Amino acid sequence: MQKPQLNLLIILFFISSLSLFAEEWQLKNAYFQTENDADFRDDAAYSYGGKIGALFYREESSDSFMHIPFSDYKKSENYISFSFAHQLYTPKDLNESKLLVDDRPYAGYMYLQGALHQVKNNSLISLTTQVGIIGSSSKMESVQKFIHDLIGSPYPKGWQNQIKDEFILQLNFSRKEYYKLEDIYGYDAVLLPEYGFELGNASTRVYASTLFRWGKNVPKDFGAFLIDNTSTSKIPLHNKNKEHKKWRYYLNFSLRADAIAKNIFLDGNSFKKSHSVEKNNFILDGGYGFSIAYKRFSFDYLRRHTSKEFKTQDKYYSYGSFLFSYSY
Repeated sequence: MQKPQLNLLIILFFISSLSLFAEEWQLKNAYFQTENDADFRDDAAYSYGGKIGALFYREESSDSFMHIPFSDYKKSENYISFSFAHQLYTPKDLNESKLLVDDRPYAGYMYLQGALHQVKNNSLISLTTQVGIIGSSSKMESVQKFIHDLIGSPYPKGWQNQIKDEFILQLNFSRKEYYKLEDIYGYDAVLLPEYGFELGNASTRVYASTLFRWGKNVPKDFGAFLIDNTSTSKIPLHNKNKEHKKWRYYLNFSLRADAIAKNIFLDGNSFKKSHSVEKNNFILDGGYGFSIAYKRFSFDYLRRHTSKEFKTQDKYYSYGSFLFSYSY
């Protein structure tokens, strides 16, 4: 069986397995997301990502073990989400087969993600776990070559230099706030500040960010996010709020700052010798995009521009994210 087909079977199995929880939990949102830097430029840095997932509302009981520790979960609206994702990273020159010592390593990452979410008083806290694999077992080399064959792009030749296999375990926490601002020129304005941390052998960091949305009928939710943000998109402010208005359209603007202790995609393997580059411990990024929704369907385009991630990086890179979702 071809490796890209194997990934497709994993995705199909993930979708079908969600139906097992249909009677116990209320499905709120299902989505598909893809990211690529080649919508504006050639492959380099973060080259591609894909994610499929679903969000469920669940009634919390006093004897439930599925709540975020040290939180007032009994007075919250409680959600749980699941997703399957993969990401790949490459150096700038895909035509070079030898090791490029001054550029980032080839790396592929495939993982399952589960998260608990609690909404209370316009605040959202999320506790997220990722379990996955980085290295050749992630099959990202085959995915990139398959995609490049389809679109006629150059064949990547340096995957033999990729980061070696490593089991990944991540624990991530975030808190977001929802602020409805005064209308600006007759259009809705919403501010969504966030802070959090990531802890694990893939990424260890703390961060703070804010998202500003402005437009017509901006939904009462906690926003749409990029794949590597570890956040879950489209979590509603209130579970019983049914706001499937005919048309909604708005602009999105974001800022984020990260303080980074570990980034396996630059530092290399944790327990094996592999190629690495000297990372920058502090990075900034800005983003912009637009969202369009019609009844239960929505489309979000987000673009991220990031400061240089490692010392020998020759220029700044950016990538685009496309999110397609359906709300129930």
